[in-house]
Amino acid sequence: MTRCLLNIDLGELPGEDEQLYALAHLANIACGGHAGDADSMRRALELCERHGTLAGAHPSFEDRENFGRKALDVAPEVLRGQVAAQCGRLVALARERGVPVRHAKPHGALYHAANTSSALARAVVDGVVEAMGADVTLVGPGTGALREAARAAGLGYAREGFADRGTLPDGSLIPRGQPGAVLTDVAQARQNTTRLATGGAVDTLCVHGDTPGAAALAREVRAMLDALERPPEWLGDSALRLVLPEAVDRRQAREALCALPGVLDAVITESHACVYFDPATPPESPALVLTRLRVVPVAPVERPLLRIRVRYDGEDLPKVAAHAGLSEEEVVRRHTAREYTVRCVGFLPGFAYLGDVDPTIACPRLTTPRTRVPALAVGIAGERTGVYPFASPGGWNLVGTALDFTAFEPKHGAVMQLGDRVRFEREDG
Repeated sequence: MTRCLLNIDLGELPGEDEQLYALAHLANIACGGHAGDADSMRRALELCERHGTLAGAHPSFEDRENFGRKALDVAPEVLRGQVAAQCGRLVALARERGVPVRHAKPHGALYHAANTSSALARAVVDGVVEAMGADVTLVGPGTGALREAARAAGLGYAREGFADRGTLPDGSLIPRGQPGAVLTDVAQARQNTTRLATGGAVDTLCVHGDTPGAAALAREVRAMLDALERPPEWLGDSALRLVLPEAVDRRQAREALCALPGVLDAVITESHACVYFDPATPPESPALVLTRLRVVPVAPVERPLLRIRVRYDGEDLPKVAAHAGLSEEEVVRRHTAREYTVRCVGFLPGFAYLGDVDPTIACPRLTTPRTRVPALAVGIAGERTGVYPFASPGGWNLVGTALDFTAFEPKHGAVMQLGDRVRFEREDG
């Protein structure tokens, strides 16, 4: 599936939820025609910069009274000037912050009127180009006058669908004011997202910033788009593997996956989650479960801090120091200075991969693993550190020995669990 981006109409209302900017790939910023002023545009640009959201212009008929949702009889040459003035205001403010503005999307009644009139479509495109240049993408309906005008002018064009709008049998939008025109139910928005994003006819989906419950809708749409972008890899008929989204709490990911009907177990690795399930009841949307954890605000859980005393007597400590260009004493100081998090548990029962070590003391694994590493040896491998729970083969650089520590208990399993916090403390003597 070609990547489908979420665009959100923003900068229109006071008290706008900042989360909308974090969720949007593209922000269509009201630039004075139907809503917005210099202050709201500055705030929108600042939030785009903060969240890495692509900023774009959202020009309309000059009609603040009707929020730009009433078709006006405007001559093409007048409309061109209005569009250019609106886009120009946003571009000027964006230059002050150094924020690029690379797309434009007509708003409301102008969006629909221009798409049915070649003259109005050319006026919109000419106004956009006058203010923003030709290196710009126009967002609009999949077919119609806007697309043709954009192509004639050499602009990029993104075909748009609407996650929060209902449609008629012919595929057109139900007019606002009629039953079913605006969707506020998250399940309906999710269905729209799946249908449109997988249908191959759209490049971007819109959620309107003024739709009731916009933030909840946008979170679900963004989660679904991310899930569709990274479908599971099926491992036979009773297991699948998923890419773990960045910044997802690994313990919460495992708990959420294990809670799905039919799931027997979920194993979290450094970058993937493997899900094992009853073949008779494969889980529904496990990828969506993970991406929801990324986009839905979750109250952080404060994990207890486990302190492990270490005698730094490992045979590879001199090698790690030489690789880092530091003294052995400084390697120990940097190893004990950090608080680590359990990123995954394996390859032995109770072997917790802790990250991340100070980049200056990261050291590659041994090219030839040892046939035997003592139990409770503390090692470094790349950006990870950890404690060997048992005597076993292994290729980590040994820097010390954990004291008075048990990594695995037969009755309870691994002592260190996903997400746990760990500090090493130096034991002299």
